[in-house]
Amino acid sequence: MAAFGPPSSCNARPGAYHRNVLQGGEIIIILLLALVVLGPQRLPELARKVGSLTRDLRQAARDLRQGLEEEVTDLREVGRDLRAPLDDVRRDIAGVAEDTGVDRLEWTGPKPVSGPTPGEAMEDLEKLDRERDEGE
Repeated sequence: MAAFGPPSSCNARPGAYHRNVLQGGEIIIILLLALVVLGPQRLPELARKVGSLTRDLRQAARDLRQGLEEEVTDLREVGRDLRAPLDDVRRDIAGVAEDTGVDRLEWTGPKPVSGPTPGEAMEDLEKLDRERDEGE
């Protein structure tokens, strides 16, 4: 038997948030028990404290939500500001392609079958270094 969550007779799927766990009769029983345990002098004081705490928590949640929404708005603006230069470059490239009538250039060199291995790349670099040294 699970210690937390809705009763096993509840049709809610596991892990789902169940909003109406306490019904009217259950709330009345809890209030009567609180009246018996705390007495008529302490119960209104406790109710005021619980109400004040609830109000403070709701205000804190509103403030947090407002702060997060402002941050998200700021981040969206930054994203638009960063995207604007990229869009300008894309438009410029599209304009050049339209003006020249060239959509895309084709590679005219040999078609590579696969890239060089690291050893082959090092050999090519060493060969270029030797050629450069000989040319000086």
